[in-house]
Amino acid sequence: MPFLISPARTLTCGGLIFVSALLAACGGSGDVSSIVAAPADQLVTTTVAGFPHAVDVYNTAGATRAIVLLHGGGGNKSAIAFQLGLNASATTTTFSTINWAWLDANKVVVVVPQGQNLPTEPNGTTWSNYAMYSGQDDSAFLQALAAKIRTEYGVSSIAVMGHSMGGVMANRMWCESPTTFNAYISLAGPASAEFHRTAACNPGADARPYLGIIGDSDEVMQTTGNWSAPTWTVSPILVRAAASEWDYDIVINEFVQQQSRTAITCAATLPADGFVTVGNVDTWTSCGGRLVLDRVQGAEHAIDSIDAQLGAASTMDVINTAIRFLSAQQP
Repeated sequence: MPFLISPARTLTCGGLIFVSALLAACGGSGDVSSIVAAPADQLVTTTVAGFPHAVDVYNTAGATRAIVLLHGGGGNKSAIAFQLGLNASATTTTFSTINWAWLDANKVVVVVPQGQNLPTEPNGTTWSNYAMYSGQDDSAFLQALAAKIRTEYGVSSIAVMGHSMGGVMANRMWCESPTTFNAYISLAGPASAEFHRTAACNPGADARPYLGIIGDSDEVMQTTGNWSAPTWTVSPILVRAAASEWDYDIVINEFVQQQSRTAITCAATLPADGFVTVGNVDTWTSCGGRLVLDRVQGAEHAIDSIDAQLGAASTMDVINTAIRFLSAQQP
């Protein structure tokens, strides 16, 4: 049974992908000074039957949609919310650390599960996404979690949004379980290149809207100078840091995969020069706006770096970009 967390206060910064100390820019402002929670807003801590993942639910009064957040490798459920400006602490979550003002204004329930790890990798919290292995069937977990959200929280439109290894997991779900969520968002988390080897990415007519955001200077996915390469290799320093959890350290170039998504979703083509540049962002849009890819010039792997290079005054521009994309989609 879920239990409610009564008001308190805290917050922090989270792991990028396994070794947060290695990449200090973990992101997020943590500024929740303007928090004003609606009377019925609740923080709920729960689990899904049959799975060990702890889950925080920011149950916003009057919400019309939900977003499931998947942290990166080595991260935690408080950190990903912190990095996006939704929580004031990267290590803990309490009622008063949550940015209820933003959640109430956007009518969003936020659901944040905790990734798992193998016993041999105590700091390697992650997801089973064909790049890494958490020791759990995370596809089945997310299917069950989405069903629970729809049943218990009264929202029919649910998106999944992941950073780094969380984004790689979101990509796996888009390919293999597309009807689990209504939309998919990946931040610096391309699809595993396992989909070029033995796995099949073929959602067919069930293909859902997808937003990808990635920097052209991503030191983890090693995009710098490699935008035209068909695949990218994850930094070997990070792979060595959690070696026993790695299945495959090659990911598909986000633009190459977006071309494939476009062909699958609407039988169209996506030209390499078919982007529009605004500020530091090159945007490819296809399938009537159902598919969007943002290449952020000068952005590194961390969410705060992407925020900074997006050029907006708000430190929450990544989550605001996501909500604009979701609002443009059909439920």
